[in-house]
Amino acid sequence: MKILLFTNEYSHEKLPDCGGVGTFLKVLAEALVKKGHDVYVFGFSRKKIQFSEHNIHFYFIKKYSKAHFLTELIRSIGSKLKSDSLQLFFLKKERKYLANKLKTYASKNKIDVIESFVFSGYTTYCDTSIPLVLRFHGSRAFWHYYLGQKKESLKILMEQKALENASKIVAVSEFSAEAIQKMYSIDTHKVIYNGIDTKVFSPDSSIETIDQSIFYFGTLSDAKGVNTLAKTFNEVVKLYPKASLHLIGKGKAYWDYLCEHVLSGDAKKQTTYYGTKQLYELPKLLCKANLICLPTNGETFGLAFVESMALEKLVIVNNIPVAKEIIEHQKNGFIANNQTEFISYISYAFDNPEKTHKIAINARKHIVSHFSKEKMVTETLNLYNELIKINN
Repeated sequence: MKILLFTNEYSHEKLPDCGGVGTFLKVLAEALVKKGHDVYVFGFSRKKIQFSEHNIHFYFIKKYSKAHFLTELIRSIGSKLKSDSLQLFFLKKERKYLANKLKTYASKNKIDVIESFVFSGYTTYCDTSIPLVLRFHGSRAFWHYYLGQKKESLKILMEQKALENASKIVAVSEFSAEAIQKMYSIDTHKVIYNGIDTKVFSPDSSIETIDQSIFYFGTLSDAKGVNTLAKTFNEVVKLYPKASLHLIGKGKAYWDYLCEHVLSGDAKKQTTYYGTKQLYELPKLLCKANLICLPTNGETFGLAFVESMALEKLVIVNNIPVAKEIIEHQKNGFIANNQTEFISYISYAFDNPEKTHKIAINARKHIVSHFSKEKMVTETLNLYNELIKINN
């Protein structure tokens, strides 16, 4: 089977820094290749990029704004003038440009099925003569409805049309399926939980744990609850002066903001920011953690939850809807309702290492059983095969 992943991000050292979708696609692509399938990653970026590696073929075209400077200038003026009609015109133009480039590349390489994402609705005008699967990792609408961010109505309109255009829609959790129905009045066709490589994300006893260390990884932002984590650590360091906070992920400007406005003097001294790390670098770094704290305000799935648990680490997460689909409170992790509970669970972990280690062991067992890469890939291939049969 020839499978194409259409994206603007992918976790690879030759490509720009990425978020969770890029990490997910890397895991999926490599697993599909191991199953004997041909994988093509077609996307758009700041510049043209083309290379092949481990039987995965990468081809990134220049994003529309970089390839059409004059058009982008007019669009920018329209944005400043707050002209909806002009902005919508260029949103459509960009997506038609991408659809045309994708169709040409897919036809040339005789692709059997295409998978992409919903965010910003880049597949709105894609030709679905080749089956198109959209996996819902998140969206502009999700940011607005669940994270309280500014409503970008025109881009949400593009997401609506992209979902309506898709051959199949995959939700990554029961919660995300419900969210799609609530936001777009569209039913999903399948729930396939994200899976991880439990061999890559596995405990390493040769790596020494940093005593009383709290790790976080992911984008640094308010939406991910990093401000809450910083305020929590201000209090924790008063109780445990040797405690340390370790932040991993993109967001240098946000890190500067934390240092200037949020972290106390003592907390700042005990905090390390590592910047962005590639997927292959994460496990060894996270193995140093005493516990991993993820106070995100909203996720469609919670990939970081699963990766942390697979490393046999105690995780403390915010009480968001999807959390209970992954974590059983106090059995394989902790779900906190507020800052006071985050402080309480962190204190419990520091004071009761043997008890929390048993919880961490349960966490890995649960992930291996329910959220493995193998399970996700099998269910994904079944869906692809179903679509191809229908299409033929």
